[in-house]
Amino acid sequence: MTSSAEIPVEKLPLWRVLTAVFFLGGMVVVLLALAPVYLRNVQLQSYMKDLAQANRAADETLGTQIAARAHDLKLPVLASDVHISHEGSKLRIEAKYAVLKDFGLYQVDLHFHPSAASR
Repeated sequence: MTSSAEIPVEKLPLWRVLTAVFFLGGMVVVLLALAPVYLRNVQLQSYMKDLAQANRAADETLGTQIAARAHDLKLPVLASDVHISHEGSKLRIEAKYAVLKDFGLYQVDLHFHPSAASR
């Protein structure tokens, strides 16, 4: 004989539900605030990759071009932040920079290190 005893189901208190919604909403707001910076970094890295593949300009010119593109993307990259090296016939471009995001009560430093190399 099987007995179908019901297990009592307790409802969550309203304060717990509201707290969860508040924290999840906060995480979504932070994600939406940080996403544009990450997307602009991806665009800069793609540009650096294209320059590395073309491999036609002088090192100083490459640094200036990358800094100009970063400025267009509203990223704080200076020509001095761009490091270019040559390994045989291969060209390697690296940049290091940080973006400060201020959330009022909390500041976040996002550190980026995009790089590209020729084939």
